[in-house]
Amino acid sequence: MNGIEGAMFRANPDYELVLLDRLTSHEQELVGGAADDSDLYGMLRPRPGRALEPRSVSSDTALLFLTLSTPGPLPSYVVARLGTDVRRTIGRLVLDGVLEIERDGEYVYGVRAAELVGIGPSEAGRGRIGELSVAALRYGQQLKGVPESLLALRLYFYGRRPVSVALMKRLADEAAVTAYLGLGPGGSAAPALASNWRKIPPAAPESNHWRHWQAAGVRRGRTEPTGVIYKLYVSPKTEALEQSLATVASSLASARGVIAFKVGADAHGICRPDKLVVYFDRLDDLQAGAEVLRERLEGCPAHGVPFTAAVTSDGLLSWGADPPARPSTNGTGTSWRMWVTQQLAGYLTVALTTDAGELEPWQFALERLRMSGIDTDTWIPASGMWPEALATE
Repeated sequence: MNGIEGAMFRANPDYELVLLDRLTSHEQELVGGAADDSDLYGMLRPRPGRALEPRSVSSDTALLFLTLSTPGPLPSYVVARLGTDVRRTIGRLVLDGVLEIERDGEYVYGVRAAELVGIGPSEAGRGRIGELSVAALRYGQQLKGVPESLLALRLYFYGRRPVSVALMKRLADEAAVTAYLGLGPGGSAAPALASNWRKIPPAAPESNHWRHWQAAGVRRGRTEPTGVIYKLYVSPKTEALEQSLATVASSLASARGVIAFKVGADAHGICRPDKLVVYFDRLDDLQAGAEVLRERLEGCPAHGVPFTAAVTSDGLLSWGADPPARPSTNGTGTSWRMWVTQQLAGYLTVALTTDAGELEPWQFALERLRMSGIDTDTWIPASGMWPEALATE
């Protein structure tokens, strides 16, 4: 725990702690659904002219903030209560600017404090996935001034192949795409799809960018208690997509726990990294299906999907699990990669708009995400991680 238990801390004087009952109507709106939390104390309000974000705080965080209004070491009760999570929890508060840590006679937070509270440089994934994820973040680091929402999309779509004029001409309409994917009469995927799969219509307008199939005789496994759906990314290069699609259709139709799969419906969808996705009920079912595909797709040229958990070192197969929908979103959720890139974009933006530290902005973004319970060395969506991750966005 060196750097945490033995350090001196103070509450960030650029914040004012405000009780929930004393928030303005606008601040009440910012708190939003968190106001229903019985443990919510109120908000940390940035003092005028300070480049900080307002933050809702629990009673425990408020108590710690008030205690450290006089600089000192972490209270013993905090160290005892947090146990092995003390570095991650306190580190998160320092990176977010709630607390400051003493370094060489001054108190610092955020990027400037990352080396003091961080766990260490993240690998950002394994094999090709790690290379792509780091490249995506380095690219994002160059986009200083780009709005956070657009930056998230740039990270999400990183690695998408340019849609050439020749490819657009070749895939000019739906019939041409059907032939290209081997879905039409005489196509490589057509027999397996006709025998074992049922085409399903898009469930939402954005789903028009995909073609979906559901296994006709699916043998459903025992669904995870959390209701999590697992997704296997099959990421061949564009020219190998027809072969990969036919292999998925023929190999996984009777696999236990497979729910459905989808493939990009146009030239833009075919050129994205996550162009072919298979859905499973359970992680062990996904792993079994991935092993089948690993053998049958051996030698297939890989594209690779950033910010996913590698199955094969070349990036051809990887996986993720979408976060659960929250009540505040009316039951609608987001995808694993969209959630990850939204968080990373936010942390990159913070790092790019504050004083430089020893870590580069992309490294800071990875470290801050890791402080929320995400394993940025592997991108494995660990069981039980979501309550903490969603609570510490």
